[in-house]
Amino acid sequence: MQYQNYEKWSEVAKRMQEPFQAMTELNIKTLQGLDYLKPEDLTHIKKPEELFEKQVNVLVQNGHKTLDYMQKSFQILEKAMMGFVQESKKAAANVAKK
Repeated sequence: MQYQNYEKWSEVAKRMQEPFQAMTELNIKTLQGLDYLKPEDLTHIKKPEELFEKQVNVLVQNGHKTLDYMQKSFQILEKAMMGFVQESKKAAANVAKK
């Protein structure tokens, strides 16, 4: 009996870790993919407008990446919550049968 309980808790722990692991991987991937102005980019600037243009371009690119990050993070959260809801329904059904 104790072994069955251990297996259940082990399975629950694995399922609870999946969203955290997915979010961590997404965080790392997103942070590594963000753009920034490099010092060598600044050496080719001849007008102040060019600096502003480069900064706006980087801002827009990072904005798109941030939106992609938010979409993926909500998908991970939705998947995790749907799994918990389904498990709760199963547990409630099992309790109601007993």
